Amino acid sequence: MSSDIERLKAFHHVESFLDEETRLLLKKKLNLENSNLESRLPGLKVEDEFALILHFFNNCKHIISIDETTSVLTDESYQSDFIIHFKNDEKIMVEVKSSKDNKFKISKNNLEKRRAFSNDLGYELYFALQLYGYWMLFHNDYLIENNYRIELIKDMNNSIFLTKLDATIYIIPKGVKVESIYSLEENGELGITHAEYGELISIKLFYQDTLLFEVSLDNKEYLPVCILFELWHDMLLENIKLEKLDELTVKSIYETSNELMTLDFKYFLSSIDHMVNVYDRRHESSSFLKLLASNIDASLNKERLEILFNVLIKLGIPIRSGMYASDNMIKFNS
Repeated sequence: MSSDIERLKAFHHVESFLDEETRLLLKKKLNLENSNLESRLPGLKVEDEFALILHFFNNCKHIISIDETTSVLTDESYQSDFIIHFKNDEKIMVEVKSSKDNKFKISKNNLEKRRAFSNDLGYELYFALQLYGYWMLFHNDYLIENNYRIELIKDMNNSIFLTKLDATIYIIPKGVKVESIYSLEENGELGITHAEYGELISIKLFYQDTLLFEVSLDNKEYLPVCILFELWHDMLLENIKLEKLDELTVKSIYETSNELMTLDFKYFLSSIDHMVNVYDRRHESSSFLKLLASNIDASLNKERLEILFNVLIKLGIPIRSGMYASDNMIKFNS
């Protein structure tokens, strides 16, 4: 079992550098074709996503990823995934877990051994959980008090994920509309491609039916702001209207019919999901983390996000922002 995990981790480390043919060949060479690969890889990718979220917030002095391979060399080393040293000098150890379900459970023995290891090194132990795509963070004491179980609906309001990382909420008002035109014959000078409709050739932003700007091949002034629209697009998928302008051209329209509550780090993750790598595959957390490790400055961080929102506010969209307090109430910025 441990050998299988090590081969899986080795595959995970290099797969984003490979074209599809080489990727499948390596999978075969490592004898991973029958090892339930698809169900195990997401766990490794969730750890990478957590690291990327920490990078986005830019409030860590050090983010140390722990290779658990050496834990087998000693009997009492129940290592966790990360040591985090915040800029305020707080230091914690974090175990990252995920589930497609809305529940998480850990055995008492497993938690106690992880806590003992963390205490030996002088760190408080926390659990970062991604349940059903939703991120939460809990001190180990919370899990003990709750019989070593976490349920998304029951416990989400007690998560300290947003407060610990100083997340900002942005509320997009009703009446914001985006119109995008895609073509299957254009050369993609805007650098944005839809998998089905082709290259983006223009995009318009409206507020209460007033045109605020248009980005086109001849006017790219507001192109950086359009990265914000990717999350809105993902959240409003069911409300998108399509107009076929001709055989090769499609117009996509979506509008906020109510206030849209958005979290800052979600814009970052959405931007990654919409990028493609050199092999024309969409980036995911692991491949993008390796891109950053190559010293390529391609990421959206908290400071850059605030600058983009200030552009929209100056254009006249009354976007509100605030942060969650310890009682999970939003304290809006003035």
